[in-house]
Amino acid sequence: MTEVEEAWGDVHSGPNRQVHRTLVLLEDFERVGLVRAAKADDGRWRLTVPEALHERLRSRWSADEAADWHGRLVDNALALLKPGDPWSALPAGAGYWWQHLVWHMRHCDPDQAARLVTLPGWQVAKIQRFGAQSLLDDLTLVDSSESRATALVIDEVMSGAEHGSRLDPGKQTELLRALGHMPLPPAHADHHGEAERPTVGGPFVVQPRSAVRAVLRLPRFTFDFALAPDATWLVAVGNDRLVHVYDLETQALRRAIRGPSDMLRHCAVAPDGRFVMTKAVGQKAQAWDAVSGEEMLPFKVGAVGESVYGPDGMWVAYNALTGSFVHPLTNERVGTKPTSQGMSQLTLAADGATLAACGRRGQILLWDPRSGRLLAELPDQPDEIYRLGLAPDGSWIAIGDLYRLRVLELPDLRERFTLEQTRTRFATNEDWLAVPDARRVQIRSTRTGELLNTLEAHTDVVLDCRMSPDRTHLMTKDRSDTLIVWDAATIVP
Repeated sequence: MTEVEEAWGDVHSGPNRQVHRTLVLLEDFERVGLVRAAKADDGRWRLTVPEALHERLRSRWSADEAADWHGRLVDNALALLKPGDPWSALPAGAGYWWQHLVWHMRHCDPDQAARLVTLPGWQVAKIQRFGAQSLLDDLTLVDSSESRATALVIDEVMSGAEHGSRLDPGKQTELLRALGHMPLPPAHADHHGEAERPTVGGPFVVQPRSAVRAVLRLPRFTFDFALAPDATWLVAVGNDRLVHVYDLETQALRRAIRGPSDMLRHCAVAPDGRFVMTKAVGQKAQAWDAVSGEEMLPFKVGAVGESVYGPDGMWVAYNALTGSFVHPLTNERVGTKPTSQGMSQLTLAADGATLAACGRRGQILLWDPRSGRLLAELPDQPDEIYRLGLAPDGSWIAIGDLYRLRVLELPDLRERFTLEQTRTRFATNEDWLAVPDARRVQIRSTRTGELLNTLEAHTDVVLDCRMSPDRTHLMTKDRSDTLIVWDAATIVP
C-alpha cells in the first residue's frame, strides 16, 4: 500500500486528501482481514475479498437468487464470444473473465465449471497467458478427481519454481507436456478434436451473432480514444505519455509511441488513416505516422481543444486560443470571425451541415461549419453538460447533463423525451442512443426513449459511449479501462 500512496504523490493535502483517506481505510481493512492487497504482474494493485466475507455477503441471498445472479454474469461473458467459439477464445482484454469465469460458473453450473477447468484449450490458454498459478486457482474451485490430478501434476513440475505469468519458456513447455498438451491442440478444439462449446445452466446455448467486435484493456487513466476509418485499429491516450495503437483483429498492442507530455488529453485519426493527432494540455498538437510511429510535421493549429469529422474527409478542430473553428492541418479558419473562447463538447451532424458546441456559461451554439454562420443559440442550460448529440440531418439534439438526458426537436426545442441519467456520456446514431447504466449500456429509441436492447458485457461501471465517425461501430469504456468495440448493425435486432 505504501507504493500505491507514493504513486499519488503528496496525498496528505490538497485535492488528494480523499485519496489518502481511502488508502488509510484500505490499510485498516487489510489489517483486520477484510481485504487482501497484492501487486499484479501488470503493476496494478488488486484488492481481493476473502472467501469468508463472500460467504457472509451471499448469506443475505437465497441459493436461487445467488445462482441466478452468477448465471446472468456468465451470460455477459458469453456475449464476448463469437458463435461457436470456445471459452478459451475469450478476448485477451477480458481480464476479469479470465480470472473469475470459473468462480461465477461454479455457483450457477458446477458441472460446467468442472468440465471447463479440465479442457486442454482452457488449461493451455491460462498457462500461456497467466502462468501456472492462475490455472491452479481455477482447479481449487472445483473438487473432482481430474482437477486434483491436474493440480498434482502442476505442483510436481513447478516445485520450487515461480508460478506467475512470466514463466520461463522451457518451464512452460515442460508443464504443457506433463499435462499432455504438446503439441498444442488445433485452434478452438479440445478433447480429441471435439469443440469446446460454452454452455450455461446445462444445455448448449444457441448464441446469436455477437455484436462484440473487440475487447481491449486500455492503460489506466485513458482520457481519449479514436477508431481508425477502416475500423482495423484504435488509438488511445492518457496520463502515461504514450500513444497506444491497438489492432482490432488480434486485440493486441501494435505500437506504443512516446509523446512529448506526461498527459495527453485528445487524440484523433486522420480521415485517410495515415496519421494520428495527439494533443496535450498547454502544448501544440502533434502528428504521428500510424505505421512507423515517427513524428510528422507538427500541426499548425496549435491549441486544439477537440476535433470532429464530417462527410468527404471533412475535419474540423476548435482552436482554444483564438476561439475559431479551423482545419487541423492548415489552421485555415472556418468563417470570417472567431466564435467564442472556452467551447467544448463539439458534435457534428453526419451530413456535415450542423456543428454544436457548449460554451462556458452553459449555452449551446449551433453553426454551419462550412460557412461559419451562427444558426442558433439555445437557452442557457441550468446544469453542467457532459455530452451533445445531433441527428444526422440536424433535426434534433440530445443533451446529456449532470442529472438527465433530453432529446429536443430543432429548431422549436419541443421535447421528445427525458431520461433520468447522471453525468451522461452517451453516443447516438439516427435510430438509437447508447446510454451508460451502471455496468450495462441501454439502447434507447431516439424517437420515444423506449428501451430497445441492453448490452451486458462490462464488469465495471460504464463511463463513456462513443460512435465511430461513420456510425458503424459503438465503443464503450468502463471504470477499469476496459473498452469494448461493438458492431452497431447488430445491436438492435
